[in-house]
Amino acid sequence: MEVQSQGNSYAAILSLILGAVPAVVFLYKQYKQRKQEAEKPEPFPEDGIFTLESLARFDGRKNPICLGVCGLVVDVSTSENIQAGEGYGKLWAGRDATWSLATLSLKAEDANIMDFKVSELTEEQHKALAGWYKHFTTKYTIVGKLKEYEGWDFSSVVEEAKSQTPFGAPRTDDEAAAEIAEGAKAAAEEKPAAAPAEGLVLKKGEKVKIVGHEKFAGYVGTLEDFDRAAGGFKVKLEPEGNVEVFKPTQLTKV
Repeated sequence: MEVQSQGNSYAAILSLILGAVPAVVFLYKQYKQRKQEAEKPEPFPEDGIFTLESLARFDGRKNPICLGVCGLVVDVSTSENIQAGEGYGKLWAGRDATWSLATLSLKAEDANIMDFKVSELTEEQHKALAGWYKHFTTKYTIVGKLKEYEGWDFSSVVEEAKSQTPFGAPRTDDEAAAEIAEGAKAAAEEKPAAAPAEGLVLKKGEKVKIVGHEKFAGYVGTLEDFDRAAGGFKVKLEPEGNVEVFKPTQLTKV
């Protein structure tokens, strides 16, 4: 009788354990799902409008690394120099860097500063800000705007940025366009070796190959600008990175 009682107890315990397994599995799956959702990066605002508060969450710890510049928000996650919690990331990740960039400040307290006016920036500060604006907005993806800058006019910065060439970025102002057009016209008027009869039309940023040059024949590079004084194109050669000037007859498209 006692043996039977013990057997019934074991059976009841086993039944209880087996009955609890599905509940444990369910609870574990729920926990795992909530954990994955908590670790999932937050999407950018659907309307593209950030505030300083929401921008702060995009500091690279969970979400992409973003920073503000001249009222825009850019995703700089691909930058090797801006990492979460270190280097420039410690200063600007998830923050507005406009004032810091204008004043070339590496002080953490100068991020998110907005008690200034664009019209009151010195010539040096305005130029510095224009250069950084061009760097960040041409190299990285613009993902939104910063609400706190609504009503601000950064048009003078945007305009000056066109003539800036930070880290090798090409000029995009009218004068640069005119020089490239003049260079293309000169190239079309001359008859380069092995070029089509109608002439060679070159554009800034194109890959070109050097031909008929005693030292650099066979080199490949990127067309950067037209040098009026030298009467030729500036080409950044690969892989050295040095810039040399070549006549239109010494260039051909890759």
